[in-house]
Amino acid sequence: MEPERQEYKGHRIELRPREGLEAEREEDLELQDLELRIDEQPVRFGQLPDGRYALEEYAFDWRDDLMDLARRFIDYRERAQEIRRGEAESGRRE
Repeated sequence: MEPERQEYKGHRIELRPREGLEAEREEDLELQDLELRIDEQPVRFGQLPDGRYALEEYAFDWRDDLMDLARRFIDYRERAQEIRRGEAESGRRE
């Protein structure tokens, strides 16, 4: 896996070399020195035995493509925020 950067719905997704972090994934040399960041915030991920990736905060969706999974995580967070806003607004109306 190579370093990569994408913009998605106003968010920056980066797969970039780790900055002074010890390798967490010794079994996969390609992943040892890369970290996933969304809007400059690290996002912890792992790889399942079948090769798919999972994010720690979004563990119910697995993908072969880590960048695709990051985009789906952004969509998930936006939907969750919309729901929370809707609940807060309906609570104020009662």
